[in-house]
Amino acid sequence: MNSILEFINHYSVLIFLFLLIIGLIYLYFRYKSSAFLILIPLVLLVGYAVANPTTKESSEVELVASGYFSFEKPTVVQFMSPACMACVASKPTVSAMKEIYGDKVDFIEIDIRNAENMEKIIKYNVRSTPTFIMFDSKGKESFRFSGIAKSRIMQPNIDDIISN
Repeated sequence: MNSILEFINHYSVLIFLFLLIIGLIYLYFRYKSSAFLILIPLVLLVGYAVANPTTKESSEVELVASGYFSFEKPTVVQFMSPACMACVASKPTVSAMKEIYGDKVDFIEIDIRNAENMEKIIKYNVRSTPTFIMFDSKGKESFRFSGIAKSRIMQPNIDDIISN
């Protein structure tokens, strides 16, 4: 049961798109309007753009011999999936936090779909996406939460890891 819930969590955008297409097909047969069929490729195109981003962050994964991340300064690690609705919804908040704290805090995204990241997912006990883990500059975990990123949750905790 747990693996089914994890699958739904990680691929919620794709599941939503599938259901939306089924709904459009139903509406086409119900109302005999080709406008609903025209929307299907549009939905597929938007879904592809959301679920498969073409740009990667340059600081996405920093591996060092002593651990997984370089803790030269406080670090916020986001375990995410591009096909996760909550991850997509978190992007504006995470971008705003990067703009505010970009020079003081490292922001790293870990894609849970990448098999190379499985060891990190297990080590940090990540069960849902997005999961945010905040580390101080010594590499000690100071705060963790899962779900949609909210400024009112992230800002005070980032301020705490900067001040420590």
